[in-house]
Amino acid sequence: MVVNYILFNVFINFIVFHSLNTKNDINYPVKKNSLIHAFIASLGGILYLTNLISFHIQELVVYYSLGYIIYDVLIYTLYKEIKDERNITYFHHSLFLFGILYYYQEPKIYSTLILSEISTIPLNLRWLKKQEGNVKWTKIYSYLFYFSFFVFRVVNCTNILYQLINLKKKCLISIFSGLNYYWFYLMTKKLIKSLR
Repeated sequence: MVVNYILFNVFINFIVFHSLNTKNDINYPVKKNSLIHAFIASLGGILYLTNLISFHIQELVVYYSLGYIIYDVLIYTLYKEIKDERNITYFHHSLFLFGILYYYQEPKIYSTLILSEISTIPLNLRWLKKQEGNVKWTKIYSYLFYFSFFVFRVVNCTNILYQLINLKKKCLISIFSGLNYYWFYLMTKKLIKSLR
């Protein structure tokens, strides 16, 4: 049954990806599919944490995320046009995969961590607006990305790291938090440079 859910969600991502591929640039469907996934995954986390959906409904969202990861890795593997992002995507998705496997042990921690996907929404919207040449909205989404990254990846993940240290389960989140701290450092440098 689980394999059927996973295959179904890989197929859903296949359909969504190819329906979004309206331009002659592979980056558009990659960013749009990422945007859709970020919205669905983070909404699932919010609804689960506020007890508006059950463990089993959130489990379906987790299967959707797993289908997304599998299909996204396949896209990054097959398309040489996006090879520059391949290694970081593999690394990020492997961390995500381990997080998904952790869902059954700690669904609340998983659902709290998946809130980090909220920052992916303005990131992808910023990319789309930049491609359109819309400077105003590119800047607005840049600030929203920076703020949401700080709240949902730095602060939120640090809080989870603290909880897991107390539970003696810190390895995976330590790597994820370290990656988030590094990215936030790079973003802060870029922000300071842009404000000068």
